[in-house]
Order: sequence, then C-alpha cells, then structure tokens
Amino acid sequence: MKLFTPKNLRNVATWHKGIFMKRLCDISDISMGATSAPDGDEARYLRLANIVEGQIVGDAVEGGSPVKGFDSQLRIDDILVRGRGPDLSAAMVGEQHVDAYPTVELFVIRVDRDVAEPAYVVAYINQPHIQANLAQGAQGTGFVRLNRPTLADLEIPLPPMIEQRMIGSLALEARQELTILQEIMERRKRLHSELLHRAMAKARAEDGNPQHGRITGLNDAQTSSDLLSAHTESTP
Repeated sequence: MKLFTPKNLRNVATWHKGIFMKRLCDISDISMGATSAPDGDEARYLRLANIVEGQIVGDAVEGGSPVKGFDSQLRIDDILVRGRGPDLSAAMVGEQHVDAYPTVELFVIRVDRDVAEPAYVVAYINQPHIQANLAQGAQGTGFVRLNRPTLADLEIPLPPMIEQRMIGSLALEARQELTILQEIMERRKRLHSELLHRAMAKARAEDGNPQHGRITGLNDAQTSSDLLSAHTESTP
C-alpha cells in the first residue's frame, strides 16, 4: 500500500527536494489568547508589546481571571506569534512566563514534539521572507493584522529531528548573542552619557570658580601683572 498518493499528498504532506512540507496546523494546535475580566489581579498576561523581534521582553502584567481563552495558559516551549504587524515574529516561552496568559492579540502555537522542534519552528517563522509572506497574506494595509487561516496554512519544511534541533539551537544561540550585544551597547551608551554629564558639570563648576584650573591668556590683567613682576625681579 502506498503511504502517499496524488490525491492525499496535499492534505498530509508535500515532498519537496527530499524534505517533507507540512502546514503549521498539521503539526500543532493554534489558538488565540485570552480575554481578561475587567477587574482583578488573579492572572498574569503577556501583551503584544512583550513580543519584540522574536523575543519576549519585560514582565507579564496582572489582570483579572480570563473570561475567554482560559485554555491558552502558557506552557514551557509554547510559541507566541504577534497578531498585528509589521512585526509578526514568533517567540518561544521560557520558564519565566509559564502559567501566564497571552492576550487576544497573540497566537499560541503548541507544536507536536514528535514531528517538530519548537525552536526550529520559531526560527523558520522569523526568517525575513516568511515574515514578508505572512504580512502579504495578512489583512489591512497600514497596520496589518494576521489572521488564523494564513498562519495555519504556512508550510514548514521538516528535516530529520536531529537537523531541526541543530537549526533551532543555532537560532537560539544567535538570538542570545544579539541580546547580549544589545545590552552591552545600551550599557556603553549609559556610561558615555554619564561621563559626558560629569565632564559638563565639572566644566560649569570650574567656570564659576576662575581661580582653580582657569586657562588664562596674555591679555588677562592678572597674567600681565605677574609677568611684569617677574621681569622686574629678574632685571639687575
């Protein structure tokens, strides 16, 4: 019996250059985030602003208990995808945000770990040409809104798991390195700003106290007097 036939090939998987292509909805559960009650602080929520260029930044905020989407409570290695653009990037949930809820502006992707590695799926979604494809299929012109069918129909190549893990690991390392470099640059920026502030403050203080460190010229009265006295004392 043939496992794949022309009739069912598109629905199950597509063979492309020796690699299976599957739709995202075939290898994962995709859901929207939660809607919180107007009052209360019983739950924590990640918002659209917490997902920036493939990273989860900042802390979850407190909110009321979810009244819709309560089954979207986050687990380790869940994937969050921004639902509004132009940034439609994906980020993987770590221990810090486990048990938080995403808001309705975010998609939650829970990958079948038997067929796909979450870090690999994140790396694939965040490729520039995939981001462009998602934006093209999204709704709206000025401010795009990603719809579930477009995300669900995204075809992902599935190499062997060992290759997926390698690619996912490389992507995570690159992201961590970029984060460290950005933090170093931000600290250097703050350091240079502080040094400049201190130098300017010192210059203002010295300008207000001319007897200490003031650079004088030949036209300065005190300088002329000092030079005259020195000349008189040295004359026989």
